[in-house]
Amino acid sequence: MKRILKVTLLAVVLLTSANTFAQTLKLGHIDSSKLLAIMPEKDMAQKQIETKAKEFDTQIKAMQAEYQKLVEAYVAERETLSDAIRADREKAIQDLQNRMQTFDQFAQNKIQTTRQELLKPIFDKASKAIQEVGEENGFTYVLDLSTGVVLFNSSSSIDIMPLVKTKLGIQ
Repeated sequence: MKRILKVTLLAVVLLTSANTFAQTLKLGHIDSSKLLAIMPEKDMAQKQIETKAKEFDTQIKAMQAEYQKLVEAYVAERETLSDAIRADREKAIQDLQNRMQTFDQFAQNKIQTTRQELLKPIFDKASKAIQEVGEENGFTYVLDLSTGVVLFNSSSSIDIMPLVKTKLGIQ
């Protein structure tokens, strides 16, 4: 009998605690990719990234034109060249091809680094605004819908996008 009384008392305490916890839990959600897309800083950063990419593209195209000229000249004169000159021209073509590949890899890395450098402060600003809105409005959790990990979005979960937009001064 005492054991049944203890189990019943424990169950009542656990149910009361769980109910209190559930009542104090406040959920919010936001689609951070949509937020980032409307931030004006992102457009400026994207333009800088595109400018850098165009600079590299111009250089790569110039190298490709030079490569094409070397190959065409080699093909046109190949039969009349001595073995030593032919080998020298083949080496020059191969060296230019290697330089083009190296430059292309460098350009891709540089564009990626530039993208990270320019976008990180924007991501940080958005993250800070989301955290501040969460704290100011008493949210227990704020879920990011853009990650695709959220399995359920209750109607009682509050979309904090308008609050974050206000915090960031975005209309």
